[in-house]
Amino acid sequence: MFSSFHQIIMALVPVAFVIFLGWFAGYKKIIDNKHSHSLATYVMNFSFPCGLFILAATTKPSQLFNIRFVSAFWIGLMGMYLISLIVYKVILKRNMKESGQGAFVCAFPDMAFMGIPIFTSLLGATSLISIAIGNICTSLIMIPIVTIILSGKESGQSIGSIIINVIKKPLVFAPILGVIFSLLGLHLPDLAKSCLTMLSGTTSGVSLFTLGLIMSAYVVRMSKLVVLNIVLKNIIHPLIMIGLVMLFGVKGIYAKEAILLCAMPTATMTTMFGLKYKTLTEESTSSTILGTIVSLVTLTIFMLIVGIN
Repeated sequence: MFSSFHQIIMALVPVAFVIFLGWFAGYKKIIDNKHSHSLATYVMNFSFPCGLFILAATTKPSQLFNIRFVSAFWIGLMGMYLISLIVYKVILKRNMKESGQGAFVCAFPDMAFMGIPIFTSLLGATSLISIAIGNICTSLIMIPIVTIILSGKESGQSIGSIIINVIKKPLVFAPILGVIFSLLGLHLPDLAKSCLTMLSGTTSGVSLFTLGLIMSAYVVRMSKLVVLNIVLKNIIHPLIMIGLVMLFGVKGIYAKEAILLCAMPTATMTTMFGLKYKTLTEESTSSTILGTIVSLVTLTIFMLIVGIN
């Protein structure tokens, strides 16, 4: 127990420290927090896609297509979205746009900014393939659904064009290209791997610093809705995932990865959607910031539950 707790602390304290540095730099105007968008673009369009491509391209197809894991994980992500949508629409009596955005906040875990450094530290670099699998689900299914709900009649795009635009993003096509590379049995040249690794190696630090910088740009306000979002995302979501891994018979490292990814706080992208579509902006921002802080406790609990060795 002590060794597990020590390992968890060694993984989470550096995460909290770098996030704090990013927040401090923005709060003291050492770095203008307006630049957080550029740093986020760097992570989402360059360093992270490079890492996902390397992982997918160098992973055996049998690991990429673990049907039990993929099924349980994808159902866990989209099932949480559906449950939250029902809570917002039926119980809270919110309109469809607010319900769609609220469900997005409750179901989309921060796999990129927090998942990468924590998984790399605790489970090793190969565990990041689960982040790639989760990212494909959110990018191809969840984000198009949210986009359609939030844009409503204002958007002239068809569902097909929205999906095509999503696939064109490096964060989506990079792991898909890596999967194709793996299926064809192609060998990634050492020189290419070194070039991509140099770029992908910056992802963890830059992503956490950017998260802190983003957090410094917004005012946090507590409300009943924010508390509900945090409870659904940080506690209910991983509990649902525990049930699903048991139902699908997912065991070992795959079960731990699925549960811990669902235990991550809501992704900063949900805040960006709230700002873009002017829907639950304050609630989304506050849920992201406070949920990230609370996750340092809830994540520790779930890490102990799944047994980090």
